[in-house]
Amino acid sequence: MVFKRRSGLLDGAEEPLHIDYVYHHDAHAANAFFLSPFESAAVLTVDGRGEDCTALRAVGNRNTFTAMDTIPYPHSVGLLYGAVTQYLGFRIDRDEWKVMGLAAYGDPNSTAYKLLRDLIDFKDGTIHLDLNYFAYYLRPSRSAVSEAFIHRFGPQRRPDEPVTARHRDIAAAVQHVLEDALHYLLADLHQRTGLRRVALGGGTFMNSVFNGKITSSTPFDEVFISSCPDDSGTSIGAALYAHCVLLEAERGPAMTHSYYGPSFEQTAIDEALSLAKLRAPAVDDPADAAAHALAEGKIIGWFQGSMELGQRALGNRSILADPRSVRMRDQVNSAVKFREPWRPFAPAVLAEDFATYFGPEPAVYFMERTLPVRDEARNLIPAAVHIDGTARPQTVTVDTNPLFHRLITRFRDRTGVAAVLNTSFNLAEEPIVCSPQDAIRTFYSSGLDLLVMGNRVLTK
Repeated sequence: MVFKRRSGLLDGAEEPLHIDYVYHHDAHAANAFFLSPFESAAVLTVDGRGEDCTALRAVGNRNTFTAMDTIPYPHSVGLLYGAVTQYLGFRIDRDEWKVMGLAAYGDPNSTAYKLLRDLIDFKDGTIHLDLNYFAYYLRPSRSAVSEAFIHRFGPQRRPDEPVTARHRDIAAAVQHVLEDALHYLLADLHQRTGLRRVALGGGTFMNSVFNGKITSSTPFDEVFISSCPDDSGTSIGAALYAHCVLLEAERGPAMTHSYYGPSFEQTAIDEALSLAKLRAPAVDDPADAAAHALAEGKIIGWFQGSMELGQRALGNRSILADPRSVRMRDQVNSAVKFREPWRPFAPAVLAEDFATYFGPEPAVYFMERTLPVRDEARNLIPAAVHIDGTARPQTVTVDTNPLFHRLITRFRDRTGVAAVLNTSFNLAEEPIVCSPQDAIRTFYSSGLDLLVMGNRVLTK
């Protein structure tokens, strides 16, 4: 929702507050289109649910967009994925990325895929779920799936149970059914609009595995997904909707970075270290110091500049490691992040060397797409390559993050590899660190070797 004042009151009169309500999917659509570089584009939003719909299709043109149609609740691709996430022993609306990572270990052509695919129907540009197999729309309900679903696929996995081949196949099944549904919606959207560019929003487009396949498997040539397509970006979307649509004002520049969060001066960092009775020497070149430590096999907490907006750390609140050894991936998972061993990490790659690792792909500024790693590059960054030969990269430019770019450049000078392993600066089940105090606590609660905050380097 957004707020504005009414005009035309007598001088001195207090202006009442006027509230304009922005529909959930309109906010997603505004986030997607008005942050994009496109003057005109098709728009698709997909998530679990917003009010009474689960997806919206629209056409954007300059400072407005025109809605075409929606998919009504409870027929939800997002909640289908969430229901299977819960069935597999994880938490709905929180652990879908775990299922996305696990899917690469399963057989996409298993019986589970065929059984799940039969529960969703594509027709007349929309989707319909067989609701006999789901319970997420029933209140109260202890489970997102029904007894019929359990009878069809077997018992639910308990959170403390081992993950078996059956679970891996079901993860692969739901990932590929999701991809089938999104392919269908995008193909229909293109057929109806004839546009070659598309802006995407909603939490479902946090699925980077699918996002990386859009230009190769749909008719769209260009895709934009912001750094916050999920509900973390709806407040921005609502503000953009009010500015561009309701007030008919000109839209602003396209989103080219995500560094809109809090930042801390060096004095605030030094004060936090002093309060904790910690000594951290200052260095002239923190990027070079970090690169040197990474090349020696150290795992680093990297705390610089303004915090990222969205779910992904992009070089200002990051945990960094050497991507050249698979051992490093396992060490970061077990000793630092305390998370499941199948969860992949991302490489942050210099823009000028991006093609060496991923070929002639467009830049990936927000880690929003997973791409195949070139065969000859996989042995250069094995810690950041998933079991299926893909990785979710970040393209690092000198314009958007000069300090992070300098760090990777110095690492390349030492090792010949123009990428570092990058994951968000947090422990499992915790938010990304924001303040120096957060960073210090996380540093001492994990297996990190160094913490670089501003120009200070803290060791254990």
